[in-house]
Amino acid sequence: MSKFEFIMMFVSVVVAFSMAELMMGWGRLIRVRHRLSRPLFMIGWSFWLLLLITFHYLGFWEYQAVDLRTVSEMLLVLSAPIVLVLLTFVLTPELRHFQRLDLEDHYFRIKNWFFGMAILFFVIAATSDVLLPDFRETLLSRMIGPILIVPSLACLIWTNKRRVHYAVLGFNLFLLIVSSYAINVRAL
Repeated sequence: MSKFEFIMMFVSVVVAFSMAELMMGWGRLIRVRHRLSRPLFMIGWSFWLLLLITFHYLGFWEYQAVDLRTVSEMLLVLSAPIVLVLLTFVLTPELRHFQRLDLEDHYFRIKNWFFGMAILFFVIAATSDVLLPDFRETLLSRMIGPILIVPSLACLIWTNKRRVHYAVLGFNLFLLIVSSYAINVRAL
């Protein structure tokens, strides 16, 4: 087993855990849907998170060209998927027996944690990309997404205006969906 295969196995397990937590959260919410209100933010941002997890997992294939020699390099590369797991835990609400839950209120309670951790994910992912051999040639194309997404997420930390949150959610979903058709998976 190569070093990349070993690391990819770890990343696969972490990413699978993240997706499983997100799907189980959806399942719990669907089961108690009659006790929920205003789910649009939850639906939108959880779909955005699912796309982000998928993008990151597919992009991880590029790291097969990296010879990770130090523990710090390995921790840097492995930190981004771990942050994705934490994002799923932050986003998904805890449901108590027979509790009614306003998902929009939940969203506004956790938004600073969620968007702060999402920004952290983008910073870690961009920092770990520096290890890639073609980083200098692909710097501009790699940074377009984070340059557009991170400031939009940061503005959501500072505002509670619903229209701004809906606009940024729409922008981010549009960006990821269009990117899924326009960007080739590198190194596959």
